[in-house]
Amino acid sequence: TDDRDSSVKAALAAHLSREPELFSSQLAVLLNMIVFEDCANQWSLSRPLLALILSNPSYFASWKASIVQQQAASPERQQKLTAAFERLMADVQNSLEAKNRDRFTQNLTVFR
Repeated sequence: TDDRDSSVKAALAAHLSREPELFSSQLAVLLNMIVFEDCANQWSLSRPLLALILSNPSYFASWKASIVQQQAASPERQQKLTAAFERLMADVQNSLEAKNRDRFTQNLTVFR
């Protein structure tokens, strides 16, 4: 299985080198769904969302900044968005352990 694992890892690495924006584009899709759409099943989105946030922290930071900046006409709304994003990641660690995933899911439910 080591040979198979190595070939799978190599194939994934090659694919990601051809599509370097793959994870960040998927992160953007999920974030847009959470923020801008009526999302009935947040739990199912929370699991991949956390993994993508943790693997793309700089993209997540720039996406948040962009969303907040879009509200430039309303400083009050900017403050509310900034606070909501801070609560989303409150007490969330840089891991995918079950307890951490559950905390993020709880935060996401409150975020909406």
